[in-house]
Amino acid sequence: MSRHVYVETMGCQMNVYDSERMLESLGRAGYESSDRPDNADLIIINTCSVRDKSEHKMISLLGKLRALKQHNPELVLAVSGCVATQEGEKLLKRAPQLDLVLGPDQIGKVGDLVAEVRRERQDGGPARLVDTELFGKKGYDFVRAEPPTDGRVTSFVTVMKGCNKFCSFCIVPTTRGREVSKRSDEVVAEVRMLAETGVREVTLLGQNVNSYGKDRREEVDFAALIRAVAEVDGIERIRFTTSHPMDCSDALIDAFADVPKLMPFFHLPIQSGSERVLRMMRRRTVIEDYVARVDRLRAAKPDIAMTTDIIVGFPGETEADFEATMQLLARVRYASIFSFGYSPRPGTAAARIEDDIPEVEKRRRLHAVQALQNQITAEWMAGFEGAEIEVLFEGASTAHARGPDSAATMARGVGQKPQLMGRTPQNLKVNVETDDFYALRDWPGRLGRVRVSHVGRHSLSGSLLELGPAGPFAEAALRHRFVA
Repeated sequence: MSRHVYVETMGCQMNVYDSERMLESLGRAGYESSDRPDNADLIIINTCSVRDKSEHKMISLLGKLRALKQHNPELVLAVSGCVATQEGEKLLKRAPQLDLVLGPDQIGKVGDLVAEVRRERQDGGPARLVDTELFGKKGYDFVRAEPPTDGRVTSFVTVMKGCNKFCSFCIVPTTRGREVSKRSDEVVAEVRMLAETGVREVTLLGQNVNSYGKDRREEVDFAALIRAVAEVDGIERIRFTTSHPMDCSDALIDAFADVPKLMPFFHLPIQSGSERVLRMMRRRTVIEDYVARVDRLRAAKPDIAMTTDIIVGFPGETEADFEATMQLLARVRYASIFSFGYSPRPGTAAARIEDDIPEVEKRRRLHAVQALQNQITAEWMAGFEGAEIEVLFEGASTAHARGPDSAATMARGVGQKPQLMGRTPQNLKVNVETDDFYALRDWPGRLGRVRVSHVGRHSLSGSLLELGPAGPFAEAALRHRFVA
């Protein structure tokens, strides 16, 4: 009888990718994926430690899972990801119900580690393991992805891991290690494999993808990697995240101009509009240089959507520093931002500095940043009213995908009309209602022209004008997609 595993994924896209690889590894060990923790023989919490809120969420979830462990003594409870590397042995003390702590570099052997826990239980041993060693280029092997069987249209592809920048607030170099680039032929082979299963869009992942290849003399740079991926038959769209402004090269900007498959969306974190604060953050970014890069990107790709990260309340941030951030937002006019109040992370250089901004002041500054950005985002979104845009359809929209029978019901023509969700080149969600009750089967993976009829806060709605042909590997995806 097969065992079941439930994975709770927190944090960034890298964790989503890592969770998929762990599920594949565990599948080879006889585990089936479950969407219910109370039905699982193994529960893994794949954690994020970039901000303390995620860590608190993990501790809270571990507390809730204690009852399941009491009910099922055979259950193995594991924590993986960045908090696992950050806390290590200390997690076992904080959570007596925890059996296994494994870092991001151990995801490929999760099956072996779980089996070892179970063997030690049978032998009467402590049955609690910690394995969080980080590996450099010579000792690290990227886990090979397997062909997806869920009929997905989009997929993540990790191209490198780790970061060498050591920003004073950031824990990533400690929890993910130094930069290691995946060989470009391996990246292209993985993308080709995904395309052959029906994937039409890939997002290339790394903590700092702009520095791809710098750790390998024989490798291409990131711009050249994008061009190689664009040559893969069946792939129509390419995205990437995340980047550091220092490594935003002219070659990468040129790729936006002359690689049609590279989508007009760029997340380029700045963190603060104050150069004084940026120096304290060890960001070494000159605001004028950053803005000049943004201007070049917009010249290369006029419809590009720029997004960023903003931290308010960093130790020593004055009102003038904060106003510089507000001025930068007004000047650059991002499509959207991710904004946070500063929280010290253990082991970082900034954690040794007094956190001298009161929480109430952090909240005030955060609210002001978000209010300004909401206004800018609304003005940017308004520009899509009545526009004709290209959409890559992914599947049922959220409103029509809440029950196990919803797709079958709509495909039979019962109840509501089908409503599908796709994304624009700028990564905006678009919902389209249709009279085609086979749309949930036929549209995913196809590009369509849509006229926008309604602009929401963060998404669009419209009507289909034209539906493009299915991709060359559409049948492969259709075999796995749920249809009536």
